[in-house]
Amino acid sequence: MFEFLETILLGTGTGVLGTLMSFGTDFFKTRQRHAQSLELRRIDLEIAQAEAAGAERRAAIDLEADTVQAENEALIASYRQEAARLSRPGEGGAMLAVDVFRGLMRPGMTLLFLVLTGAVYFKLSADFDFLDLRERIIDTILYLTTTCTIWWFGGRQVAKSAAK
Repeated sequence: MFEFLETILLGTGTGVLGTLMSFGTDFFKTRQRHAQSLELRRIDLEIAQAEAAGAERRAAIDLEADTVQAENEALIASYRQEAARLSRPGEGGAMLAVDVFRGLMRPGMTLLFLVLTGAVYFKLSADFDFLDLRERIIDTILYLTTTCTIWWFGGRQVAKSAAK
């Protein structure tokens, strides 16, 4: 009977070793699956964050586009409103005078600044040289003339485009 005892003990040891190896293998497989699951969840979270950031950016771009569109529509409406007459048929001459004055304001200012620029430039270029003010005065008048002229003709072009 003792001759089988060695075989039984060796078989028991091998069985226990196999069981431990199976347990160890299952343990490492479970850890690996758990790590994979965590990695997949991390990747899913990154994807969700990227999608949320993209949706947020898209919403910001849409809002910016809507804002620009609203600003353009407001500008067009203001040009259309500017072209509207203040007086109505049957009202007195005072409102008609206001319409005439308002209609001549920009072209009148443009013409005034162009004449003023020429007069000041030719007058100051020869006679005036006090503390280097001549260049500053000429620069200021040129700035105002350019601003009014560009605004006048630019505003007319925008008004023409808005009327289409």
